[in-house]
Amino acid sequence: MSLLALIGSGVALFYTAEAWEGQQILNEQQIALNRATQDRELRVYSSRVALWARIGTDFSSIKPPGVDVHIQNRSPVPLRRMRVLVPLESGGVAEARIEDVPPCVVRRMRIAPPVGKRFAVASEQWLGYTPVALEFEETGRYWRLDDGGLTATSVDVTSHVDQLRLAVPVESPVGDCGEGA
Repeated sequence: MSLLALIGSGVALFYTAEAWEGQQILNEQQIALNRATQDRELRVYSSRVALWARIGTDFSSIKPPGVDVHIQNRSPVPLRRMRVLVPLESGGVAEARIEDVPPCVVRRMRIAPPVGKRFAVASEQWLGYTPVALEFEETGRYWRLDDGGLTATSVDVTSHVDQLRLAVPVESPVGDCGEGA
């Protein structure tokens, strides 16, 4: 009888261990799902921001030679505390602080390097000028958008000495805008 009880206990222990391992896997999956959901909720507006740039081919006395930057805000909230960052040929980074971008707008502007300096050469420039980065704040969160994607950043960011020159920006509305679009 005790042998039968021992075998029964061993089988019960085996099934208990299997159930415990299955529950651990389920818990890990639920934690990963919760993190993904939380990340998506944090990025609900910032993920609707786009940035692209290309080397400008035209210039005049009011439009300096440089890079045409496009910032698209398809979210229902404005982008604030914005900075455009571009690497220089000399190895530094130049920045321009720009005005808030309202919701549902694409802003186009020409940026030029500081006087006497040149932008760093980008690889495969036929794809556009990819080294441009945008740092911005939306609903109290701070983000950096560059060719590596969108990443959360801190409030206090390093200020760069070299200031980019900006031509007058042009804005136009974007169609598919808002929270549910």
